[in-house]
Amino acid sequence: MERLAETLNWLYSLEARGEIYKLERMENALALIGNPHHRLNAIHIAGTKGKGSVAAMLDSCLRAAGLKVGLYTKPHLVNLSERTRVNGGEIPARLLLDYIERLRAVFEDAGLGLTFFEFTVALMFLYFAEAGVDVAVIETGLGGRLDSTNVVRPLLSVITPIGFDHMEYLGYTIPAIAAEKGGIIKPGVPAVIGTRDPQARTTLLSIAAQRQSAVRLIERDFYFLSHAPEHRLDYRGLGLRLDGVELGLAGPFQLENGAIALAALEAMRAQGWKISEQAIHQGMKKVYWPGRFEVVWNSPLVILDCAHNELSISALLETLEVEVGRDVRPRLVFGCLADKKWERMAELLAPRVRDVVLARVKPKRPLDPHNLVPAFSRHVPARVEPDAMKAIDLMMSESGRDDVILVTGSVYLVGEIYGYFLARQGRTRLFAEAQT
Repeated sequence: MERLAETLNWLYSLEARGEIYKLERMENALALIGNPHHRLNAIHIAGTKGKGSVAAMLDSCLRAAGLKVGLYTKPHLVNLSERTRVNGGEIPARLLLDYIERLRAVFEDAGLGLTFFEFTVALMFLYFAEAGVDVAVIETGLGGRLDSTNVVRPLLSVITPIGFDHMEYLGYTIPAIAAEKGGIIKPGVPAVIGTRDPQARTTLLSIAAQRQSAVRLIERDFYFLSHAPEHRLDYRGLGLRLDGVELGLAGPFQLENGAIALAALEAMRAQGWKISEQAIHQGMKKVYWPGRFEVVWNSPLVILDCAHNELSISALLETLEVEVGRDVRPRLVFGCLADKKWERMAELLAPRVRDVVLARVKPKRPLDPHNLVPAFSRHVPARVEPDAMKAIDLMMSESGRDDVILVTGSVYLVGEIYGYFLARQGRTRLFAEAQT
């Protein structure tokens, strides 16, 4: 374990190199290890919100259909191994160590100084190829066009709803952001587009037309009827009709994500993949995607949600009203990154909560929680406890059995606090290790 800890410390040290958006570097790195991405049947997913949920749904349904599935998502909540899963299991610690050491030797011998994200993407491609997965479901990290995952030629591209996020990298208008996300659409490769924004749709349809990619567009080629507050939807596609699809995730917004996943599965069926309606129903019902309006404690009721931008905070508030009740005012633990629209996030949340403890997000670009006090305190009592673990411990100790505690604002905050509840349950990881 000491060797693994030292190796992971080295890997995380690569974060100091920042992010470099040049696909040539990724292609050079993968060529050194035999171009494993060329051996994968991949579904490539981009979008502002919902892409992780859609990825999890596809993974669950494809496994229910009897396929061996690789799933790559980012960021992780508790352990790095969560990002790279095969058949629902995290890459085992011994394999993670082996892959990091193998790749480090290759890339250092070649004088190729990869970033942290580039390295983890290379590891993912090699692991999935050597594991012999039938399908790899791959979520982009940021954007799409220059994202390190965008060296893959997928069997299907999927674009989820688009809004404002990471604007310093992707652009300050919806068409600019959509153009970056649409960069994953490949010539002749079918695409599913799940955004309703008119400007985003226009941009994405133009890209698809230029690349002669057949498109399934939400509200044109596929539709859904929500049965919220029940976690159930009816789906109507070009050739697939499903009634009463039960979803194992809470929130009205997940029903839209469910429809996008179903459209992707329909597109795969059209390509000849054997995915039965029974497998689809089973997979959607059993899907597990931690930290997305997830109840992790019952008394008091503790909800963890990874909402980290204006779009996802709005969806969270809608879900809170549907799942918990319009009149329930939860106690809030909040922290976010400095590059988010945190004033707007606070403006949306503050009127809906009873009080707030503001914490500091550990990794990357944390916002000083003291900056948040004015934004919240004009509506509700607000105080600062920079340490996230102390913040949730404080809130738990002060809350009664019937109180509701909501933790949100950052994936990193949710991940840190998730560890608090895993420890209470005697667990160290979210998923079992993959069987190899």
